[in-house]
Amino acid sequence: MPIQELSRINLNLLVCLQALLEERSVTRASERLNLSQSAVSKSLARLRELIGDPLFTRAAHGLIPTSRALSIQEQLKPVLDELWKVVQPQVFDPLYCDRHFTIALPETANHLKFQNSLADILKSAPHIKIKLMHLNLKSLEELAAGKVDLVALPDDLDCGQHRISGIHRKRLYKDKLVCVVRNNHPCLEQPWTLEACLALGHIGIGAVTDRVSITDQTLAKLGLDRDIVVAVGDFHSATQVCEGTDLMFVSSGNWADYAEELYAVTTLPMPITVEPIAYDLYWHEMNHQDLAHQWLRSYFKV
Repeated sequence: MPIQELSRINLNLLVCLQALLEERSVTRASERLNLSQSAVSKSLARLRELIGDPLFTRAAHGLIPTSRALSIQEQLKPVLDELWKVVQPQVFDPLYCDRHFTIALPETANHLKFQNSLADILKSAPHIKIKLMHLNLKSLEELAAGKVDLVALPDDLDCGQHRISGIHRKRLYKDKLVCVVRNNHPCLEQPWTLEACLALGHIGIGAVTDRVSITDQTLAKLGLDRDIVVAVGDFHSATQVCEGTDLMFVSSGNWADYAEELYAVTTLPMPITVEPIAYDLYWHEMNHQDLAHQWLRSYFKV
């Protein structure tokens, strides 16, 4: 039946019919529904007109359903049971969840921190599927379109977070910036100054943005710039280039700690005061009250 036709039916009539079928009495049905007997009788009259059948005949001890009414009873109860489930409060148990989630993350600290939580997530919800994507400039647009569930984003990157409506945000943490060079780099034998830093060739990381980084913005305020010799698309590539050359790159502190365990590189402090990078988690209003999303977001801790 088209929905416009269904909209003409008062669903309360079906609830009344179910009570009559179960109680076989106008009096008992009215008590159960907390309605007057007159109201139940009027509902029965409308049901007879709607269905085109008397539905019940009167007997000494109550109502006797017609064969049409008995046929309806077999179909009606499961339908009303399902409608009741629809309006019940949402219940979520990760053990039985089989949802698919897509999460866009920067390659640096948030990615590393989330990976540390994956084992706990999959243990709690063994049937879910998670797709991890590299952050890009359209990630928040995909979030608003329902293609992505969560986006972790550094606050110095403009992906439209201040222009897209219905976006929720949670601050995760802040991370300092550091400099990374290869082990035994000649600069390690000299005082580490701004001049020494700018004398080196730099590695640029530009997978997610063609905008000027916060490091370059800070240098520009002092009338300075740095020499980007090699540009790469990700932090693993930057670290590999750094490991095999005399070039350096600017990294988050968390990535640098991680890189020192895998590569022959050394971390140096930034020789200039640069504001820490704040990382935020974003999700859309369409999923704000969803219990599965709330559960997943809880693994992104401050």
